[in-house]
Amino acid sequence: MKRITRLSTLSLAIGVMMLFFGSGTINLKAQQDTGAQGERKQKQDGLVVDWLNDFEDCEDWRAVSTCPIGDTKTRKIPGKPRPVNDQGQAVNEDGQPGEFKSEFTDENGISHKNDYVLGIKTYFIDRGFDRVEAFPPNEYIIRGKAREMKFWVLGRKFRHTLSVKLRDYKGHVHKLKVGRLDFWGWKEMSVIIPGWLPQSTSYALLDRNLHFVSFFVECDLYEVPGTFYTYIDQFRVVTDLSEFTGDETIKDTW
Repeated sequence: MKRITRLSTLSLAIGVMMLFFGSGTINLKAQQDTGAQGERKQKQDGLVVDWLNDFEDCEDWRAVSTCPIGDTKTRKIPGKPRPVNDQGQAVNEDGQPGEFKSEFTDENGISHKNDYVLGIKTYFIDRGFDRVEAFPPNEYIIRGKAREMKFWVLGRKFRHTLSVKLRDYKGHVHKLKVGRLDFWGWKEMSVIIPGWLPQSTSYALLDRNLHFVSFFVECDLYEVPGTFYTYIDQFRVVTDLSEFTGDETIKDTW
């Protein structure tokens, strides 16, 4: 009789322990799911600024030049944009006296540090012909309908021309001129994505959006040959998501 009582007590204790730990596991899983859902980005509509790269991890970028001599390479350089106003004072993102933030959160809820920039070095000798191209490790797929690209550039008063290369859904590469680098110091440069580039909702569901290929710098015909440096930071794209609000879980890829 005592043996049966002990077995009953032991079974009851094991049952209580299983119920306790089982409930804890369920509660923990529910908390984890809630946390994951809380971190999800809300569905966005209209014009959105997407960050393609903040260059905090740009060690895997590469540069290719047409010049056979000199040193062509990219490097992760400590620093951040420091533009100045007409009075020579350093200004922040809002154009007010001060410095850029060391860390901030974009409208997608993603945090970005601001400690490094992408440096590009090359050598130009054949005026009007030599060029250098800086590639990311992989082409960036731009979601939505791209309207404009923006980035900060540090100029060294050379008249060389900066462009960007984009690949459309057919595989054709297009070079869009951004402008000359004939300024001293930091400047925010931008390029409008022309309407003739094939972008449409009919291609979005097929994952055939525009791809960013590279930055492209061409040597000026009347510039002095020699070593060339430039620096880029805060690479962003203004994209239109107003036509991309359908069912994202079902894609026409089968």
